[in-house]
Formats: sequence, C-alpha cells, structure tokens
Amino acid sequence: MNRIKQLIIFLNYASLGILLPVLNLILLNRGAGLKTLPLLIAGYSATVLCLELPSGICADLHGRKTVFLISGVCQLLSVGLLFFAENWIWLLCCIVLNGVSRAFSSGSLDALIIDQALQEKGENSLPDITARLAIMEEAGLAVGCILGGFLSGLGDSYNANILLRGILTAVTMGLCIFGIREDRICGSKTERPPLAHHIKKGFRAVFTKPDFPFILAGMMFTGFFITPIETYWQPAYLKLSDLSQGTWMLGILSFVGFFLAAAGNSFCRRLLLKFPGRQWRIYCISRVFLGSALLILALWNSVWIFVMAYGGIYLLLGTGSVAENTLINQYTPGPLRASVLSLGSFLLQTGSVCGSVFSSLFVEQIDIAGLWLTSGGVMIVYTILITALVTAKKREIKQYDIESFENS
Repeated sequence: MNRIKQLIIFLNYASLGILLPVLNLILLNRGAGLKTLPLLIAGYSATVLCLELPSGICADLHGRKTVFLISGVCQLLSVGLLFFAENWIWLLCCIVLNGVSRAFSSGSLDALIIDQALQEKGENSLPDITARLAIMEEAGLAVGCILGGFLSGLGDSYNANILLRGILTAVTMGLCIFGIREDRICGSKTERPPLAHHIKKGFRAVFTKPDFPFILAGMMFTGFFITPIETYWQPAYLKLSDLSQGTWMLGILSFVGFFLAAAGNSFCRRLLLKFPGRQWRIYCISRVFLGSALLILALWNSVWIFVMAYGGIYLLLGTGSVAENTLINQYTPGPLRASVLSLGSFLLQTGSVCGSVFSSLFVEQIDIAGLWLTSGGVMIVYTILITALVTAKKREIKQYDIESFENS
C-alpha cells in the first residue's frame, strides 16, 4: 500500500474523528432536543443497516472507487445541511445522508486496496495489508478526536469542526480521484454477472469454509460487546474518579483507547508475520482475553484498574480485529470482497443495535457493572463454543482432506 492510499485512509477516518466527540452536542445546538436526539441516532442506524449490503454489492458490481466517491458526495451534502440546519427535520436529512455515506464507504475502498495488494504481492501480503489499513484507521480516529476536541473550544457553534470535516472529506475525494486507479472488475455490462448470481456466489463463499460463518457471526457479538462500553464508560469513570480531574481525563482516555487499538493492530501484524497461518488461534485467544478484561473493568472499583482495563480492552480489540479481517479476506474471493466486508459491517451494526436495546432495558435492573459482566461473559462463552465446534468439525474431515482444509 503506497503512501497516497495510506493518506486517503488516514484522512477519511480523521475527518470522522473531527465530529465524533461533539456530534450530539452539535445536533442539540442545531435544533434537536432531548426527545428528538434518540430518534436522529436511530435514523442513522436504520439507514446504515438498510444500505450496508446493497452498497457492498454495488461496489463489487459497479466499482469500489465509484462507490467510495458516492460516499464522499453524500458526506459533503450532509456537512452542508448540518452547517445551515435550524430544526430537527433538516438534521434528520443530514443524519440520513451521513448514514448513506457510512454504508457506502464501509468496505469499498478497503476491498479495492486489498485486491490490488494481493495482485501485486500475493496472498502472503494479506496480514500486512489488513494490519496497515487498521492502523491508519485507528490513528486517523485518534488524531481527529484530539483535533475535534480542541476545535470545539473555539466557540459554541462548532462551525470549525463542521468546516474542517467538509474540507478533509473534499481533500480525501480529490486524492482518491487522482491517486487511485481501478481496473474494471466485471468488464462491460454484458459481462457483469446478474445480481441473483452474485448473491448466490456470496452465500456459497461464506458457507464453504467451516469456520467462516462463525467468524462473521462473531462480528455481531463484537458489536453487542462494545456498545455497553462506549455508552457507559464515561459516567462509570466519573463516578470512580475525582470529578474535578475526571472531566479532562475523558478526552485523554478516548485518545489512549484509539492509540492502543492501533498498537494492537501493529502487534497482531507482527504475530501474523512471525507465526503465519495462526490467524484463528490469535483471533480466539484475543477474544477470550477481551471478554476477561471487561469482567475486570466491571468487578474492580479502582480508577487505575479501570484505566488499565479500559486500555487493555482496546488493545485486544485492535489485536483481534486484524486476525479477524485477515481470516475474512483470506476466505473471500476478490469479486465478492466488498459484499462480504459489508456483510460483516452489517452484522456489527446489528449487534450494536441489540446491545443498545439490551442496555436500555436492563441498565436499571443490573446497573452498568451488570451490563459489562453480561457482555464479557457472552464474548468468552461464544469464543470458547465456536472454538470447540470448529475443532470438532476439523476432526471430522477425512485424512486426505486435512491439508486442503488447513490451506483454505
């Protein structure tokens, strides 16, 4: 992956980070109320869920670069509406466009970059390219969040955040137009496979490998796992810490979380290069430790243990995500890559919605600690269960099929 591609990925996620820490405050400032704010968030989630799979299929059939640029156009329209919005109806249009942009950007450019790397350097480059993509994404988010927090202090209108988001989006689109080349994946319209045939091939690709469906389903459990953490870690930390020190530490902890996730990406890259073919083991071990870290976060009422466990969670998330993405891309044929990556993103969003509903229903009964214990326990049990199932399936394979299974 050359520097232009790395810069595009970094700027794309940095622009997202610019608004991430203060987006709800911007919506409230632009006309949303406490009653309409959850509806806007639900509108965003619903838009992403509805368009994740269609956008991935569109990227595979009509071009990943084209779909990414459509995402950029929708994002610019969303930013323009947000800048001039005066009521919640304008904000709803802005949020829907933002959801469209999110759905069309997820997996499209990643699929293009991974396919080009595989063509140039072969399958051995897969752990390296997936790790580098993850590192650029997490580093961009970290830098964007820090910069967004600083810009939010320049005034109550948050115009600087919105304008910089738009500028970075435009720059990213320009770099993509002039810095990335894409060959026509399917040739002419007459050579492009029918939609039904493409979907059928996707199902066959997912269910051919014994462990592939479990890996994709694991993304749904990851979404369920991470939602209670992202929703409640701030009030939980403030409750433990001295309030006068706790508020300024929130920005530092957010940055540390993304930084450690990038460090986990880099660590997993080194593991995969040192121990080739061990993606499944690294994935399972990191997910078990991930659930254990959340159990520690829930059980110990200490500020320093909270900080270390919180950092450990994001370090392990970063580690497991690279092994997970390597497995997904290893099992996915090139012409189906964007569709399968969008399927994974769809399952992640679905798990996040389930986590939100679960948290809303039970937070008063079992408190934040109970939510975290449940999420951590579910992650550990699921990982151990799928490890046992996949191991059992592997033992059922006849002797002459073992080598093809391990190389698949």
